[in-house]
Amino acid sequence: MFETIRSDSRLDATPEQNRPYDAVAQTFHWLVAALIVAQFATELIPKDWAPKGALASWHVSIGPSILALMLLRLVWRLTHRPPPAPADLSPGLRLLSRATHWSFYVLLIVLPLLGWVAASGFGATPYLFGVIPLPALIAKDKPTAEAVGGVHGLVAWALLAVITLHVAGALYHAVVKRDGVLGRMLPGGKDSKVISLN
Repeated sequence: MFETIRSDSRLDATPEQNRPYDAVAQTFHWLVAALIVAQFATELIPKDWAPKGALASWHVSIGPSILALMLLRLVWRLTHRPPPAPADLSPGLRLLSRATHWSFYVLLIVLPLLGWVAASGFGATPYLFGVIPLPALIAKDKPTAEAVGGVHGLVAWALLAVITLHVAGALYHAVVKRDGVLGRMLPGGKDSKVISLN
């Protein structure tokens, strides 16, 4: 049996390093995460499992919702300082963490915009939050829509790669370092807790 282990850097961490993300940042994070899961599900669920056209309709509604939330989240991020990285994090991992986080902003803004353009080219109307119809960004043009849709798919794969990296980083902090970093993004979570393997 393993006992709970606390690293020296964890014990010596300053209150600022222990600070969790604020409730607004946490809400944006988990809402967007849930919508991303739903968005990938609309592509993975067999078409005959849902009413005809339902999955495509949901897809072009979820995308604009992600875009709107990410723009709001970006504004919040630029006006509210997040908790600092752990003091003992190596420069390489610190750079990788920043690159991963900012890649999310870029990809989750570019990806829905590409989807919006492709939907417009196919003559489909995206709906913000499933309610507010959005204007077409280009005239109906199937070849252009297919080309943009292809780029949209490639960017989706890039997003999946970044998500994998992000999850791996979260597991590294939770299971290997056990430094409480994961708890900073959990509702009501506090950094003072580390994982016990009892």
